[in-house]
Amino acid sequence: MLLSVQAPRAKALAAWIAGGLIGLAAGTAFAAADAAKPAPRWGAIATVDGLYGYSFNQATRTGAENAARAQCQRRAGRAGSGCEVRMTFDRACGAMATGNFSEWGVASAPTLDAARSNAAAQCNAHLPTEPCKVLVSVCSVGGD
Repeated sequence: MLLSVQAPRAKALAAWIAGGLIGLAAGTAFAAADAAKPAPRWGAIATVDGLYGYSFNQATRTGAENAARAQCQRRAGRAGSGCEVRMTFDRACGAMATGNFSEWGVASAPTLDAARSNAAAQCNAHLPTEPCKVLVSVCSVGGD
């Protein structure tokens, strides 16, 4: 009779330990997957009256926006209070192109060349007779 009472307890204890070990292994696997995922690296472009500011390698979108806006404001001086964030991007490249008549275009892409090309194409769509030029381009990781 004593064995029949201890056997279910032993089985329950073994099941509880096994469940804990499986949970621990699963938690470790999820932690490893999270560690393998690259951290966000944000960049942003802000402009006012043909002047610009940009940021890269920022941990948050808000940080990237604030850094780009601050750089734009420093460059623009008193006019800098009107600096607007035109785009943000995470682990990518961004570019802004402008034309002669206040038209502009922005784009993000995996490469700097693609971002530049797409921004110019977007700007040129507004006024195809005047070619737009890339004003600023930057990648969110490393700055180029």
